[in-house]
Amino acid sequence: MQESNEESPAVPNDSLLSFPYKTYVVQPGDNLDIKIKSLDGTTDDMFNIGGMATQAAGQLISNASDIFYLTGFNVDANGMIEVPVIGRISVAGKTLAEVRRVVEESAQVYIKDPYISVKLGGIRFTALGEFRAPGRYGVLQNRLTIYEAIASAGDLQIEANRKEALLIRQYPEGQRIHKIDLTNRDLINSEFYYIQPGDQLYVAPLKVRELGTGITTFQTISAVAATITAVFLILNFFTK
Repeated sequence: MQESNEESPAVPNDSLLSFPYKTYVVQPGDNLDIKIKSLDGTTDDMFNIGGMATQAAGQLISNASDIFYLTGFNVDANGMIEVPVIGRISVAGKTLAEVRRVVEESAQVYIKDPYISVKLGGIRFTALGEFRAPGRYGVLQNRLTIYEAIASAGDLQIEANRKEALLIRQYPEGQRIHKIDLTNRDLINSEFYYIQPGDQLYVAPLKVRELGTGITTFQTISAVAATITAVFLILNFFTK
């Protein structure tokens, strides 16, 4: 498990920050939205997955980004995608710009001056624990901050432990678990500020909830007072 932040000065108010966005590289399990088009459009259907049947099936999918499971190109365990006519192409470890160049070079064998579009087929992540609406989400964006991801899951419950959130992230060599303090301003400067496809967020409850006491001071005092009152009632009953 790795901590998300090293010791660093707090980010002051109204300071201008440069985004710590790291260019994403494709990994096995990703889904890519790739479009190959010619100038006259006569050969477009040869290379692209889709059609009326896929569109009809997409209407039955509740999560918008899941349509790309039907129309996109899934990266297999070997880091390859299967493109109609062209065949298998290695994409793992490449940026989206590099994937576009590789696909363009392959498509030029069949069509002249092809137009290639390569995007992530949405950003899928999972929110578990003390979220108001935990579940699996897909967002049709190229970039998604961790706070936007939390908002997509309905924000956190009041009893959520924001100082010890866990982020499970997929790397080429396997998964790693990172501990994140969501209240730390330095998070905006870290590599965990942006959600990556396949990220899993888990937020545990505060210790007070685990003990069964209240979340706020008033709730805690009320719970303790009720317990003391119950004890005195029981003692009074047995001493009569």
